[in-house]
Amino acid sequence: ALGQKVIENVQPGQQIIKIVSDELTEILGSQSSELNLKNKPSVFVMCGLQGAGKTTSVAKLAHYCQKMLNKNVSLVSTDLRRPAAIDQLRILAKNNDIQFIEPESESVEKIVQHALSQSIKLLSDILIIDTSGRISTDEELLQELKTIYSIAQPQENLLVLDSLMGQQALSVVESFHKTTPLSGFILTRLDADPRGGVALSAKYQTGLPIRFFGSGENIQDFEVFHPDRIASRILGMGDVISLVEKAQKDIDEKEMGALQSQMMSGRFSMNDLLKQFFQMKKMGGMSGMMSYMPGVSKIKNMMENNDFDEKVIDHQIAIIRSMTKKERIEPDILKASRKRRIATGSGRQVHEVNRLLKQFEQTKKLMKQAQKPGFANKLKNLLGGNQMPTIE
Repeated sequence: ALGQKVIENVQPGQQIIKIVSDELTEILGSQSSELNLKNKPSVFVMCGLQGAGKTTSVAKLAHYCQKMLNKNVSLVSTDLRRPAAIDQLRILAKNNDIQFIEPESESVEKIVQHALSQSIKLLSDILIIDTSGRISTDEELLQELKTIYSIAQPQENLLVLDSLMGQQALSVVESFHKTTPLSGFILTRLDADPRGGVALSAKYQTGLPIRFFGSGENIQDFEVFHPDRIASRILGMGDVISLVEKAQKDIDEKEMGALQSQMMSGRFSMNDLLKQFFQMKKMGGMSGMMSYMPGVSKIKNMMENNDFDEKVIDHQIAIIRSMTKKERIEPDILKASRKRRIATGSGRQVHEVNRLLKQFEQTKKLMKQAQKPGFANKLKNLLGGNQMPTIE
């Protein structure tokens, strides 16, 4: 930053943020890195410590490759010490229409060899091998990885890292990278810690790219790692581009357009609010959506101060579902007796029904305000006025 020209019409604080953002982007990599798909099948080995979310990430990567890259993917597990891990991957594969190759041996070598031959018969474009996880990088684990690597000769050898693991990440990365040459990283639980310390450490230590990151519990909560966008999130400036892309992927465009028209026209009913709740859940709930927004720390503090619980959305869905068709369209008719019936039917309390009705009225008022000039500025002020400064 030394010698950086100071621009008169840009606040010094904004210019410093821009400089820091550029430096973070440079450390994280100037652009996203694509997977090596030259072979057929292309073999990916996934390694990592137990509890890092490796097996779930295997399924998420397979789902991404099938849906976004239009590839035929097969999965296999070599985690013989934890039968539950094999069952977990089998269930994830079945639930998401991903081919699972059964491990028909007690030998890791034979499992990998069988999977390689089966993936060819199945005309798989990609074979992903889930390896054993350990609490620590013991010698037995590392030797097993060497064996798998020598047999599979993978195009990608990806290490799954928990974003919350802290300084331990440095020694973990070093141990795995020395054992079998890594090709990149997948970060899990980045939605829980947007500061990105593990991402910075892994990239800076090895120079290898971060390929993807997990942004939630659902199979589709898996995103390409864009260094510039992550740098923006680390600095609390949000990642609206990824939020829009997630919305386009998770939400039906026609349904969203119809709901928007209803909301802006003033013909907003409980049915529309119900659809809104379902769309929020598809996007990872309120906290999932807010993690992409500018001023995320301020929004999270507001949610915590108001004791916001993601389960509230599920409770409100149950309340609306306990209403009759007429009550959903005309909530003004809800008097004491109807509220008691709805509360009983949904397993909630009457005061929760009242809270939902109040929220419904506030949403209607907000939609009316959105049509007035100056609404965007009010929203910006609510979020703390954080935005990415543009400097030529």
